[in-house]
Amino acid sequence: MTSTAPNPLHGKIIRRLVPYLMLIYMVAFLDRVNISFAALTMNHDLGISETLYGFAAGVFFLSYCLFQVPANMLLSRIGARRWLGTLMVLWGIDVMATAFVAGSPSYVTARLLLGIAESGFYPGIIFYFTFWMPPSARTRILALFLLSLPLCNAIGSPISAHILLMDGIRGLHGWQWLFLIEGAPAILLGGATWFILTDTPRSAQWLTEEEKAQLANDMLAELPKAPTGSGRMLTPILRDSATYFLWSSGNYGLIFFLPKILTGRGASTLAAGWWATLTFGVGAIAMYFASRTRGFRTLPLLIAFAAVGFAAVALVPSLSASLAGFCIAAAGLMASVPIFWSLAASRLAGQAAGTAIAIVNSAGAVGAFCGPYAMGWLRDHTHSYVAGLWAIAASVFVGALFVLVDARAVPAPQPPGVHH
Repeated sequence: MTSTAPNPLHGKIIRRLVPYLMLIYMVAFLDRVNISFAALTMNHDLGISETLYGFAAGVFFLSYCLFQVPANMLLSRIGARRWLGTLMVLWGIDVMATAFVAGSPSYVTARLLLGIAESGFYPGIIFYFTFWMPPSARTRILALFLLSLPLCNAIGSPISAHILLMDGIRGLHGWQWLFLIEGAPAILLGGATWFILTDTPRSAQWLTEEEKAQLANDMLAELPKAPTGSGRMLTPILRDSATYFLWSSGNYGLIFFLPKILTGRGASTLAAGWWATLTFGVGAIAMYFASRTRGFRTLPLLIAFAAVGFAAVALVPSLSASLAGFCIAAAGLMASVPIFWSLAASRLAGQAAGTAIAIVNSAGAVGAFCGPYAMGWLRDHTHSYVAGLWAIAASVFVGALFVLVDARAVPAPQPPGVHH
């Protein structure tokens, strides 16, 4: 891999868009995964088994999967600021309502509705970046944006653990306060998004006419050479979908079960929150270094590295070994994801790119359902997390094999004017 050369225009766009998009995605991701800490007390209060917990954690992704393609089509028609802002208000209301679920049916329903509300958000932002950056610059902007994923877990984990200590205040359980407090920012930021985001470069008042023309030329110079309707594109899209399915099974198996595995191996609830900060802090550092490079050839190695981490947690059932293994898994998963999305988004342009991104992300959503559900089911049937950890390690390793051919077949995107 070679390091990317800085581009002043790209830097200006990154400074204008990425900090706010990172903030709202952190809110989105926290609202998606905060049940991992809520479950430490909520499962007992509502009589929820490990299997049902894994199902509810994953069922979010089934509705999320079904609505992604139409959601990306709506974004291109309605515009990013109005569409993303509306979605944020809707899921914020749903998360706050989750504080008042009374049992399994209402709990699962709340998760299904949250999946619908969030379905257009992440793939919409990935599609949104294709309006603003040519392929050669996307790994950097995607990696910087996706730093919000490990940072969300690193910051949100101890916050969630401390909110659980509010148990009994005004007659509410700690997990109820967690949903109320962490759902409110989505509603507030959803309204702000209408005024902060810019739909396209052409409507950006903060770009000069010369900068708009330069960006348009950069994008035109890097349009995919293959016809967007070519049948040759089906195979890599299917391969990307399989890879992301397997990657997501590992990622969400880690996120939803990390606190439960750590507490099961001797950590307190508060300590689990801070150990999660360490784990995802390592992931954030790995993703930062991924943002400074260009090329796809290390992608299979990074995904395989994550599989090694899960295997280590399964092999050595101590708290210290679990922390080391989870740090390895987080580093491999987090460093690989921006490179993967840069690869997946590099083949197509326009509406075809939006549809392909939604298809791949939908496959990942199915994996995000299967991983946590399999972990919960295996835990109930074996009374241990070891079998689930081995299943996730194997899935992630197979994902590395799937991407091996793809990553070696596609050359690293070059900035305009650079030829080899």
